[in-house]
Amino acid sequence: MLKESLRRIFDTQIPNYGDYNLVFASNSRAVLAAEAASGGEMKLRCYVLGYRWRPSEIVIAPFNASTLTAGSAAVAINMTNLHSALRLANGDVEISTSTGQTFRFGVQAYGELPDAHGISRELEQIDDAEDFAEFIESFLAAA
Repeated sequence: MLKESLRRIFDTQIPNYGDYNLVFASNSRAVLAAEAASGGEMKLRCYVLGYRWRPSEIVIAPFNASTLTAGSAAVAINMTNLHSALRLANGDVEISTSTGQTFRFGVQAYGELPDAHGISRELEQIDDAEDFAEFIESFLAAA
């Protein structure tokens, strides 16, 4: 059910949505690190990532994890608007566009989405996470 909800969120925002493979991503590792380091809070950000190999492109579609609804506008990133892309020390990826937008995220084999009541929901995406890992390494190398 979660995978269908994420597909719906992505499909409503992106034309030609059928051309993309999808994965769930979040900045959860950065949130945990920030809390451990300073005791402060960092906002959890969740994304549906659409990616395709040819032409090489990633679409980042933010969404509200508790309501499973679209967040801010999706952003398509390819070699024409890519400013930087790198792998961070914690394994996450940081991608920024030439217009100044920056996204930090990680894709896990088992993603955790919080709901409105603070209960975590797990999304199994083992095969998808492996395919995305291959794609993002290729994307980072091209950057």
